[in-house]
Amino acid sequence: MLRLRRARASLPPLLFSPSRPTLRDLIAKHIFLTHTTQISRRLARNLVAIRLSRRLPLRPSAETLVQRGVLPGECVPGASQSREGSAAVIVAPGLVAKKRAVERERLKDGLRRWVGGVWTGEVRERAEGVRRWEEKAGVGRVWRLKRFWERVGGRRREKKRWVRHSISRTKHG
Repeated sequence: MLRLRRARASLPPLLFSPSRPTLRDLIAKHIFLTHTTQISRRLARNLVAIRLSRRLPLRPSAETLVQRGVLPGECVPGASQSREGSAAVIVAPGLVAKKRAVERERLKDGLRRWVGGVWTGEVRERAEGVRRWEEKAGVGRVWRLKRFWERVGGRRREKKRWVRHSISRTKHG
């Protein structure tokens, strides 16, 4: 009820405002359509429809457009086959570029994974070969440390043997 009172109070000043456009202004800007304007628009649409229906049979077939390179093969049923041999999915011409870009990225991702796997495998094989060589040659940080500690441990054993041997000589000799 309050809304109706507010509308009744605010509407008359807006209707008779000097800033309100006239009917001629609205017709000139095609905001207000007269009966004649509506009929002329309908007639223009009908003329365009008649012209299109006459020209449609003269249009080249989709297969011809594919052969000429105007239309991509993915847009025409039977013009392209998928890799598996079954019928390819028909795509709107506007989406063909996106579809190809997605397929290209999918292929790149697969190749990156494959190259990455091969590369890591080769690096692993090389590292293993170097490790084996260092182990055989006794080279490399770990193997030098190992040899050092083996020598230190070996000297202690030799000293212990020498000490035992010299003690046993003094007792017996």
